[in-house]
Amino acid sequence: MQVFRSKFAQVSAVVTALVLLAVLAGIWAAEGFWSFAVSVPPVALVVFVVAILYFYPRVEVDEGGVRIVNVVRTHYISWGAIEVVDTKYALSIQALGKKYTAWGAPAPGRHSAIFASRDQGQHLPESTYLAGTVRPGDLVTSDSGAAAAHIRRIWEQRRENPGAASVSSTWHFRKLIGLTALVVASAFVL
Repeated sequence: MQVFRSKFAQVSAVVTALVLLAVLAGIWAAEGFWSFAVSVPPVALVVFVVAILYFYPRVEVDEGGVRIVNVVRTHYISWGAIEVVDTKYALSIQALGKKYTAWGAPAPGRHSAIFASRDQGQHLPESTYLAGTVRPGDLVTSDSGAAAAHIRRIWEQRRENPGAASVSSTWHFRKLIGLTALVVASAFVL
């Protein structure tokens, strides 16, 4: 299994969590235990939200298909169901007439696109090229481009014998329950 995640988002989530933990330690040192205890639920809520928005989302590619793990839902798309792989704003896969966008594989910003070298757009799978060019989101140095290139290579190899076409989606109920509990706890202490 190959896993793709946004490196920038992961670093941002970890830095945010470390800063907030330092803030909690400072509150304990300056204000005492009770102020610290009252501050824990709101800080935990912010850390949890940052984690589910930036650290957790990813794209997993295995023998059966592509799993897009987003903030509150996961979509598993079999190879036979894939119709189009796109990277306009983020990696997105059109399957069985519906579009599934990966939160964990965003396209690069305009600065990355401006400074991209010509060789980053070469040797990509055939389905990458649109009128002889590639989008900035298709460059293998971007989060969306690395995932898209890997998916397209396997997809193109399997075109003649793609297998069954299916898409399954599941909700992340534990995350939603945890989020609700932290919101209630934060509202209670505030």
